[in-house]
Amino acid sequence: MTLSYFGTAAAEGVPSVFCNCRLCREARALKGRNIRTRSQALVNDDLLIDLPPDTYMHYLTYGFNLPDITELLVTHSHTDHFYATELEMRCEPLAYPRPPLMHIYCNEAVEKKFHKFMPSTYHVEDNFAIVRARPFSPLSIKDYSVVPLLANHDKAEECLLYLVTQGDKTILYGNDSGIFPEATFAYLKDRGLHVDLASFDCTLQSWREGSNHMGIEDVVETRERLRNMGVIDDSTVSILTHFSHNGLWSCAKMEEEAARRGFIAAYDGLVVEV
Repeated sequence: MTLSYFGTAAAEGVPSVFCNCRLCREARALKGRNIRTRSQALVNDDLLIDLPPDTYMHYLTYGFNLPDITELLVTHSHTDHFYATELEMRCEPLAYPRPPLMHIYCNEAVEKKFHKFMPSTYHVEDNFAIVRARPFSPLSIKDYSVVPLLANHDKAEECLLYLVTQGDKTILYGNDSGIFPEATFAYLKDRGLHVDLASFDCTLQSWREGSNHMGIEDVVETRERLRNMGVIDDSTVSILTHFSHNGLWSCAKMEEEAARRGFIAAYDGLVVEV
């Protein structure tokens, strides 16, 4: 399996859209990997994770076949992960001929947001099928087994992480989240799972937080707990992503700190194969 990171920033992007702090000024000057767009990833070439406002730019930049993608996993309803208005563009006459039916796997808050922003004139039922993703209830999607897991994020909704298995390979896509809820740890331990790639939220970089997002020391704690449970081991590829400018680490600094602890710091355009 491959996991392609199209966007690796938190909601505001790096540089933050209206910010003039030291890190944002530096990112604008250095460009390259210092530029981070809102978080989105693609498993292989057919399972998309999240739909941020930067989806169109990702499509143009990385050339993935967005019109033909029919499977979308959504982690939660925040706009940087589900920009519902963009889905209007997938309907006739804005997309012609009509793209194949898209399945959107999501929580209740995402479903409500979808219906709020999707005009009825676009014949929603002909273009989209909403599938409720319930924590710890496996979903069969093409040749994947996908298990939604509970995240530790916005307490006003049931935010999700995703465990994606194809054949003998498993990816844990773990943002947005603080240190995982006990129910998620328990599920991973009780199933005797081995994760080949673990992708962690590291929004706050140098700061500890743990209850909504994670800093790098929170991720180290989470990884060690997963290691002690046997879920990950030395063969697991461990990746950090979803960075905020508030962490105040440049891309180079993030990469240095990540490597020192045995992680890869994701950047926009990173492709990892397991």
